[in-house]
Amino acid sequence: MFMKGEMENARKQFTKAIELEPLNPTPYVNTAMAILNTPPPDGQMPDAQAVMKYLEQAIEVDPSFMAAYIQLGQLRLGTATDLEAARKVVDLYDQALMNCRSPEEIKEVCSMRILAVAQVDAANVLKMETFQM
Repeated sequence: MFMKGEMENARKQFTKAIELEPLNPTPYVNTAMAILNTPPPDGQMPDAQAVMKYLEQAIEVDPSFMAAYIQLGQLRLGTATDLEAARKVVDLYDQALMNCRSPEEIKEVCSMRILAVAQVDAANVLKMETFQM
């Protein structure tokens, strides 16, 4: 259903999967991605808070589930309104690095961390206090 773009039906199935297997992080991340991919009414933005909640739950369930860290970091960085919020993304990636299971995961998290650090450093150099333009 997700691949067909049937996000509402996909979300229902992911919710059922969470109920049946609450210690599996995958349906939490899938639910978050379904929310992000659901066209919101009236051209509004997707519910970022709900998406972050599901991603945080995935990390609680499995602190080594890198997909949740990557998605959560990208979303938090994309919605950061100030430098402190952006710095917390770097901290999130540091937490992820302590829980990586493979060299590939380390490489991916390091890449995301480097991008976040670069954005924070650039904002500092430009003396920006906010990421809002």
